[in-house]
Amino acid sequence: MNNKMTKADSQAIARELLQKARDLQPVLRERAANTETLRMVDPRTVADFQEAGFFKMFQSSQWGGYECHPADIFKVQEILAQACPSSAWIMGVVGVHNWQLAHFSKQAQEDVWGDDATVLMSSSYAPTGTVEEVEGGCILRGRWFYSSGVDHCDWILVGANIVKEGIALPDYRTYLVPKSDFKIIDDWHVMGLKGTGSKSVEIKEAFVPDHRQLPAIASQMNMTPGMVDGTADAPLFHVPFPTIFGACITTPALGAAQGILDMFTEASKTATSLYSGAKWGQEQVTQMRIAESDAELRGARLQMEANFNEVMATLERGEDLELLDRGRIRFDHCNLVDMADKAADRIFVASGARSLMVNQPIQRLYCDIQAARVHAINNRTKWGSTLGQMAMDHYPDDILSMFI
Repeated sequence: MNNKMTKADSQAIARELLQKARDLQPVLRERAANTETLRMVDPRTVADFQEAGFFKMFQSSQWGGYECHPADIFKVQEILAQACPSSAWIMGVVGVHNWQLAHFSKQAQEDVWGDDATVLMSSSYAPTGTVEEVEGGCILRGRWFYSSGVDHCDWILVGANIVKEGIALPDYRTYLVPKSDFKIIDDWHVMGLKGTGSKSVEIKEAFVPDHRQLPAIASQMNMTPGMVDGTADAPLFHVPFPTIFGACITTPALGAAQGILDMFTEASKTATSLYSGAKWGQEQVTQMRIAESDAELRGARLQMEANFNEVMATLERGEDLELLDRGRIRFDHCNLVDMADKAADRIFVASGARSLMVNQPIQRLYCDIQAARVHAINNRTKWGSTLGQMAMDHYPDDILSMFI
């Protein structure tokens, strides 16, 4: 399958997908409580995302994908997150694997999509398992954690290190493993983002052939199999993985904060104090809270869009992103989550005891933001420190710091 996308095609599709996301908001709000109860995204929602084409935004045109501009991808994700952050999380964190598979060998892509180009993949990138090199591939063993959306996926991408004597940094690779080779561990019992179903997986022993391995060094050198053979030749696929993956983790918090602000603003039009009977909306403090939070979220949204416009303009000129610019974007992602938290917290503390009730959407959205904040990719201190070092011409050489 090869349907090369033009920029005009992609833009037209993006406009259509943005409207589809808005149309789905009432449905996602209606399903949000049940999504929490299920502790995974409602299967009907995954089917709706497939029908709408949201996962195709990340996918190569050679497999019928849309190769959308990242700014458009994350506008769609944020709109979905305003209604249900867990569902939006899956749209991004599962969808981005379509982007990553374009970098694997053609044979690996055929393994996954040969019969059905809508097959989904989950991931767990922390190198918590072991690798044994054997002829023609390797043997994986161990347990990997926090694999969002794994219940809906037929394959998983897991990270592991090959450690060799005399080499300072391990050979980190991503391994593509079919569902038949891993077991899902139902251990996702959390206070926020409950519906992401980010469960653990266990691999007793699985052979992974060489063609289903993606070395990190190939990505760092822009020499992945997909780049070499042309599957990943669109500018979208030259965006560094930490840049596009990081945004998938950032954006749900922005959408959740906007959802809280929208609910509070609407409620403030008619709500009154139980003590004084005064109307919330007539109090200056309420008006200021709305204005301040709105300004923060608009600023965050503009920063995200501006970053990706700059990224894509650079790549479309045939240039590479400088490491310092990548570090700035990495920190921006974390900082935007912090801005979303501040905007939401300002509203949540003013919304009254009713918001504490477990059946109230506002507390669900607030808890989802707190859950997003603790993700390693949103560690503001870590990535702020890394950026500060880079600004002073000191480039850390540990693997995590270089995830920019």
